[in-house]
Amino acid sequence: MTPDRRAAGAATLQAVIPAAAGGAVLAATDVRTWLPYAAVAAVSALSGLTALARHGRTRRGSATDPADRTPEPPDATADDGRNSAARTSRTAKRPAKRAESRADGAPEAPGRSVYEMTRPVRPVPVQGLADDPPFTVQAAVHSHVAHIASPGLLDNPETVHIPLTGHNLLLTLTATGTDEAVLRSLRAEVTDRLPLRADGVSLARTRMPDLVMSADLLESAQRAVRAYRRLRGPDVAVLLDASPAPVLGAAEADSALPLTAAPGTSATLTCAPVTDDGRWVRWRLTAEIECAGRVWRPWWDLTVTATTGLARFSPDAAPTPAPVHALYPDHYDPGDPEGQRAAAETDGTFQVVAHTSRDGRGVLETPSRPEPAPEPPGAAEAIRRAAALTRAGDLSGAAEACRPAAEAGSGQAAYLLAGLVQDQGDLDGAARWYERAAARRVPAAYNNLGVLAMLRGDLDAAERWYRRGMDAGDWAAAVGLGVVREKQGDEAQAEELWRLAGKRDVPNADQNLAILYQRQGRHREAGELFTRAAEAGDVQAAVHVGFRCHEAGDRAGAERWWRTAADAGSAEGAFYLGLLLVREGRTGEGERLWERAAERLGTPAQAVARTPSGPEAGTTYRVGGAAESGEAYAAYHLGLLHWERDDHDAALAWWTLAAGTGHAESVLALCELHLNVRGDLAECLRWAYSALEIEGVPADRLEDLAAGMRQVAEQLAGAGGAYEPDPGAAAEACSLAAEAYRRLTAHDGGYRPAWEEAVRRLVTLAGSSGSPRAREQAASAAARLRAAG
Repeated sequence: MTPDRRAAGAATLQAVIPAAAGGAVLAATDVRTWLPYAAVAAVSALSGLTALARHGRTRRGSATDPADRTPEPPDATADDGRNSAARTSRTAKRPAKRAESRADGAPEAPGRSVYEMTRPVRPVPVQGLADDPPFTVQAAVHSHVAHIASPGLLDNPETVHIPLTGHNLLLTLTATGTDEAVLRSLRAEVTDRLPLRADGVSLARTRMPDLVMSADLLESAQRAVRAYRRLRGPDVAVLLDASPAPVLGAAEADSALPLTAAPGTSATLTCAPVTDDGRWVRWRLTAEIECAGRVWRPWWDLTVTATTGLARFSPDAAPTPAPVHALYPDHYDPGDPEGQRAAAETDGTFQVVAHTSRDGRGVLETPSRPEPAPEPPGAAEAIRRAAALTRAGDLSGAAEACRPAAEAGSGQAAYLLAGLVQDQGDLDGAARWYERAAARRVPAAYNNLGVLAMLRGDLDAAERWYRRGMDAGDWAAAVGLGVVREKQGDEAQAEELWRLAGKRDVPNADQNLAILYQRQGRHREAGELFTRAAEAGDVQAAVHVGFRCHEAGDRAGAERWWRTAADAGSAEGAFYLGLLLVREGRTGEGERLWERAAERLGTPAQAVARTPSGPEAGTTYRVGGAAESGEAYAAYHLGLLHWERDDHDAALAWWTLAAGTGHAESVLALCELHLNVRGDLAECLRWAYSALEIEGVPADRLEDLAAGMRQVAEQLAGAGGAYEPDPGAAAEACSLAAEAYRRLTAHDGGYRPAWEEAVRRLVTLAGSSGSPRAREQAASAAARLRAAG
């Protein structure tokens, strides 16, 4: 058996395990048609891309530390989107692809890496223009597939990029002087046909893959999609296999030559170099350019090949080499100039991106990285003891149990301690321990550092940590990054992150995406996502499905889904189920549900305003804040129940709990209770100021607050009102009214007269009160009014 036949046999054998993995991927993503399964073996492209070279050295598996990446391969420019651990599979319903063995007798190359093509257009230096001509001529290669040979591999001191047949060679002629420049002719001559050796291949990406198995591969795929541009239809085809060497010139009836650039303008000629040779074809293109009565003959040294390194599979046939036109129809094919046949073959592709194992025979969900340093003695026992104390509810004891191991260098103990410290409200301490855990290569620590940054409102820091988590292959970090991008206004990026994370069944990905769709008015897609997530056990999605059932008049469905969520511990599920039951007269059961949910904020006896602690360590970030939570809504409605029963102390306690989360209606209810029931003007004003600090208070409620404060101010200003005259307090209330009207005016100019009147009244009250604070408030309000114009 020849070496090439042995290589082909080895490549076929290597396809078996990845093919099985590909089948599992399709099943996991709920693909049920037979066509993807007919192509399932294409996952073997992950290892088959190394099958071109099994006689040479085997490329080592990458060892990428999340905090310190391994240097990139040769010519590692930032715009190539490469990752030394990355492998790309391109699984197709019809044209499944894998590396083919070459049949040209050339020696096999070493194992190869696969890179996303984020720099598809590459300039080629011109030669033979020694003087300074009155024109410029530039050449650039645009290809969707390129083999990459590192320095020295082809006896070349620089990296060599070898494009595929049918690519665009763009020649741009610019007349820089006062004379026109004319490209008269082109001569193409093959200088060498050598064995093709490469240690990498760069592939363009026309769209995002259907499945990304490792989060660190996501961004490079996105960059490749953004960089993708279709090839131009060629003006001329350069047939490199023709004999004698092709010469293109004005004598040809269908030639695009001569190409003329008028003074101060440019003209571009698109050529398509064509070869059927699977070797490394080196060729020279020489141009004849006439300008200002002289002739120049510059040239370019170029490369091309017909070998893609990929193959197609079908259910009833052996793998066959895949020509570039079958993968990218806009690569010019003389036998199919319009690319119609190739375009039909590429319909319905299913694309997968993943890492390969070190031996190239399997797929990985995270990048390969070195083993962490051994845990210190006793760390495992300390972690078990801390976990047991945590389950028993002794968080302080658990923290003390694992602290010595964490201080001794245990990454897992540091991670556990960080979560315990976070649960006790010490975010700074949690961040320090998470950073220690990250330094000890605990990938989830990056995600939780992103969560802490989100809780502080530092989106830039959150983005940095989430990206480092994604570099470690953590899909939870991709969900968090989606929240960051959505808050920064990039809904398209957030959608893409959540969509791909949802295919990996990452918690909250489907829910966040469904909420985004719902806000965009894409209700059918939102409903499908909510239902899919709820059926998979996502309790938050179950809440949304229950809500949609209720809107559709399906009362039984709403109760079923809300009870499912409530039984699983969802405060939102408990709130909505309780609301349904209370409205049906089952007040006792509904009230118990609300108490169970609201007491997570604290008991009524402990009612204080406080900052929410945020998601637990290790969980993905969910869209929506504490003020929108089921706990806050349950506490508010419990307050309403007790208010209706004239149990004002209980109402005060529950509303105070809800107000501590920033729940606007609870804050406004406290204003009313303190003013009208308790007669505590100072507390009323304190809560009124809190209401002004809350984002998103409905305009009608803000208007009610402003009008109420104006009324209070007038009663405090004169005799005969409901309160003892107090000019200082009257100015305080009027200042609140002016600020509320100012905020309303920012969104609706119709409130401007009310704002002006409130400021004028505040100035009057401040002058009569003799209060320095009142005068300061009046001066500030007047200055803001003047600044508004």
